[in-house]
Amino acid sequence: MGRLQKIEDLVAGSLVEHANLKLLTRGRPRYLDPQLTGGIVRYAVKQGFNFTAIAPDNQVSLQTSAKRRTNRLTLKSRPQWFRLNALIRVGTSWAIGEMHTIGDLIDDTAIDTNAPLLQNYSASQAIVAPNFVTLLGTQARFFGVALSPNAKRVFLIETQDQVVPGDVLLMAATPEILESLAEYELKRVKFLSYTAGNPGIGEPAVLYRYEVEIKTPTGLLPFTPEEDLKIYLKAQPLYHLPSFEDGGDVAIPNGIGPFLLDAFSGALQFNIPVGTRLGIKTYDSFGTQLNSSLVLPADQDWQIIKPNHLILDRSIRANNLLFWQKINGNFQFKRAGIFQAELDDQGRFVMSTDILVPAWPSDRQVGWVIPVTPQGSIRMTFQFEPQEQQIFDLPSATISFVRPKIVVDPAGTPVRRLVVSILGTPGARVEIRDWGFDGNEVTAVSYYMLGAGEGFGQNKWLAGGFSAKPLFYDINVLRAAYSDGSSRYDHGFLYS
Repeated sequence: MGRLQKIEDLVAGSLVEHANLKLLTRGRPRYLDPQLTGGIVRYAVKQGFNFTAIAPDNQVSLQTSAKRRTNRLTLKSRPQWFRLNALIRVGTSWAIGEMHTIGDLIDDTAIDTNAPLLQNYSASQAIVAPNFVTLLGTQARFFGVALSPNAKRVFLIETQDQVVPGDVLLMAATPEILESLAEYELKRVKFLSYTAGNPGIGEPAVLYRYEVEIKTPTGLLPFTPEEDLKIYLKAQPLYHLPSFEDGGDVAIPNGIGPFLLDAFSGALQFNIPVGTRLGIKTYDSFGTQLNSSLVLPADQDWQIIKPNHLILDRSIRANNLLFWQKINGNFQFKRAGIFQAELDDQGRFVMSTDILVPAWPSDRQVGWVIPVTPQGSIRMTFQFEPQEQQIFDLPSATISFVRPKIVVDPAGTPVRRLVVSILGTPGARVEIRDWGFDGNEVTAVSYYMLGAGEGFGQNKWLAGGFSAKPLFYDINVLRAAYSDGSSRYDHGFLYS
């Protein structure tokens, strides 16, 4: 604890005048799927050994120069994503050049475009702006049209590759005019079913059907789609773990209470940051998905999250309370896993913990079930500030189960501090066991990382993946000894 204080003092000394800093200890992060080995990729490849990297597989160099008024493009390699009727651009980047669709796949490296090239393209990499062939999107279609009034808001699409929220569709009322295609981001994606593809015309053996909703200023598409109208799924690199039923979930390690789910990655080449979208699915111990009802808009498979996403649906270990701030009374920790509060000479015990980063939301009700056994009758009060106090009167020498909860606040005011107080007989002791989550606990997650923005070319992501960051410190992390049953812990100091 002294080392943490020195770090806090050092950093605080570098702040500008009138600024202050408080160092909060969370415990060590637990890395989930650290080498990105458990998931699958789309429009990308995995590279490396000790440190896996995800490299976009949607842009390749020309092997030989391409001539004006011809249809042939010979590539240094041909990624598996380059399929018949896919949308490509020939030019100096994914945004500059002429657009075409693939008319034929020749040998292992060549493709023919459906229309002749408009100019010559050099295969030399020595020129200032070398040329590439970039996959812009794979072909999809509307397999049905939603009923009015949702015809311009909700869409039924069939794609060759899996889709997640944050993906982009290229759509237009006249898709045969390639320059008319515009980008529309998806904010809601609900998987409907699989359907058979036609490998004879270049499709994968399995296609995917979804109900989706786009993200626009009005929430509407500027034209009414028709069944079988062509669209394109933009070639954004994706890494994701399959769903729970497919065996792709990652279990949350035991002993972690409420935690932050965070992604970590680094640029391997050119040090160019790439915009990344993150998404998760959460499951209980039976494999039931928990987050689908929490997503707004509701009823979708994946939930878009920001870095350091808070998951409260976990139990709180009794030894976490050792690191909360003691205000009145004393405490110790028994080997049986019991936090024992000792009331002071005025019959009071008070402890608190600040909730600063991040504050706990009040958009839905969450709570815990706490077994409490007092020596004498007590009044136990919980307050998730700034919400109202929750008071429980408990009998002597009897195990009672109290259920404090964060209640829904229509104004959305977050919880900034938790205070627990006990009033009873001076010197009496109260045993508090682990706080069990009052509901279905999150025990596993699936997740995805979507390379949005300029996720093309040489940009790469160094492994990578997600980590679980505990909100509360755990005594096991410090390898501290337990109390001998009579000695007391002083807040912030542990016997070893």
